[in-house]
Amino acid sequence: MNRRATLLILTLIATVQFFDRAMMVVVMEPIKQEFGLSDAQLGMVAGLSYAAAFALAGIPLGWLADRVNRRNLLAAVLALWTAAVACAGLAQSFVALLLARIGVGAADAGGQPCSVSMIADLYGRDKRSGAVAVFFAGVPLGMLLGFLGGGLIAAHHGWRTGFWVAAIPGAVLVVALLWWVREPQRGASEDTALAAPVPAVPPSLGQTLTFMGQQPSLLAIMLASILVTATSSAMMSWVGSLLIRTHQLSLAQVGVMTALCMGGFGALGTVLAGRLADRLGAQDMRWQPRLMAVAALLIAVFGTAVCLLPAVPAVAVALALFAACVAGLNGPTYALSQSLVGVRMRGTSMSTLIVLLNLVGVGVGPTLAGVLSDHLAASQGADSVRWAMVCVLALNLPAVLLFARAARSIRADLDRAQSA
Repeated sequence: MNRRATLLILTLIATVQFFDRAMMVVVMEPIKQEFGLSDAQLGMVAGLSYAAAFALAGIPLGWLADRVNRRNLLAAVLALWTAAVACAGLAQSFVALLLARIGVGAADAGGQPCSVSMIADLYGRDKRSGAVAVFFAGVPLGMLLGFLGGGLIAAHHGWRTGFWVAAIPGAVLVVALLWWVREPQRGASEDTALAAPVPAVPPSLGQTLTFMGQQPSLLAIMLASILVTATSSAMMSWVGSLLIRTHQLSLAQVGVMTALCMGGFGALGTVLAGRLADRLGAQDMRWQPRLMAVAALLIAVFGTAVCLLPAVPAVAVALALFAACVAGLNGPTYALSQSLVGVRMRGTSMSTLIVLLNLVGVGVGPTLAGVLSDHLAASQGADSVRWAMVCVLALNLPAVLLFARAARSIRADLDRAQSA
């Protein structure tokens, strides 16, 4: 099977998995009503159970992806994911649903390390950002389908049906993966004149983490990405409240606006930025982190505009541009997480980055915005959330400097990774 078809199947897997994540946000209220849950219990089901399982399973599965057949490992975790999602639809109690979401989070943790590591072996460094961007376009597309389609399905057929609708394509994709996709040869896309032979025995987890710590550009990109993730996660979590409190939009209006802006324009920004990163990188790889620095600055600008603009149409335009820039970072960020380490370190590198982004970025950003909003409520009233978001968006400014710092050492670090 050619690499484009493989990339398509991997992208569809990402789309289905993020459909489930987005749909979970939509069906929280029906679940709360059916089981009589408190907000704390609902938070455990929707967030903590998934995030904790994802974090615990992430690095071990990434480590395993560097040692076994990644196609088969991906098929196994996707099958477990499908079963867990279906069990969520069958759950008859809070405990059963909680266990199902733990299973979903643990299985989901293996998807991106396997997929991106395979893509890195299918596409050379000159096309890697664009290919990884196509894969990550599945994230906003899944969000778009989850917010719109998941809501419609839950409204007309109940929240359980939404999980079964997600599980069915998951099962189909397991078959497609095993039938059509072949495990890529590790290191097949590297420049054989420059690259060292692929090690027969992969390095230990400690050796891989040590090597990552010795790559200044990789560390700068990872830290900058955590800061950007904190701000974008805060925006995703609080933009609905902002639109309702500040602009008096209905829930339906908020759902359509966020789905189209975050989903549709997010997918477009992912693909376009990935292609641009490849073109700039072909001239000089220093341009990729420089492009990321520009994107981080624009995220702060457009995000602030979302918070402060008075007219709803202008807010929608700013939100679309914000989403395009946030999603546009996916291609070069994750491609460089593969290019800046050795061939047998890629699964671990990817999983480490994802775990940090979820634990620190996703965990801190929305919480910090909420704390700041509470602190500002006495003086700002209903506008407290918009000023809290402006404060959180300022975290993008050190991210700009970190991306720029990565450009200074990236060429030497890429050469070191090729010889690892």
